Amino acid sequence: MAAETGASAYPIDFSAPWKFSDVVLVVEGQKFHVHQVILSLWSPVFEKMFTTEFREKSENEIPLPRKKASHIREMLQMMYPSLEEKVVTKRNCYFLFELAHEYQIDSIAQKCEALMVSMVKTREEDDVLAMLVYGQKYHLKTLISTSIYEARRLTLQQLKQHRKRNQIETDNYLQITEGIIERHESASPLFWQKYKK
Repeated sequence: MAAETGASAYPIDFSAPWKFSDVVLVVEGQKFHVHQVILSLWSPVFEKMFTTEFREKSENEIPLPRKKASHIREMLQMMYPSLEEKVVTKRNCYFLFELAHEYQIDSIAQKCEALMVSMVKTREEDDVLAMLVYGQKYHLKTLISTSIYEARRLTLQQLKQHRKRNQIETDNYLQITEGIIERHESASPLFWQKYKK
């Protein structure tokens, strides 16, 4: 069946040459035998590497320093078609997002952000301010707006005492505090009416 659909069995083993693989990524001493065309289709960074810098090299091995082999393997498993699709999970979404961001693999980055947004909405990720700071770092608009919305459920005390408080951008911090105050005003209208007199 795999031969008929063009998909490979799962999980794909990149440790040896296979089906016209023509380049090797070397990570932490491990070799990943891959295809230039597949990596180029997914990533403009790889495409540039293969069309410019790579041609100047006499060997077909490309070292990826400061990367983890297990992380690169998971990214490759998402890029290659297989009978069982590699999914983004809470365990792998952060390192997959960072690799996808670096190599400009938009489809993987979008899947990762969608999962992060879902985790914030369902409160599977309880540190909403850390998620906000993460979203700010990578300019993830949906994650930022969702995190701000959910952070408005915090108390002012929780906001002021959070370890990442100083990393929250001023406009985002203001939106959160305004939301907290609005929530308190709507919850205690009689108290605020007396206070305003």
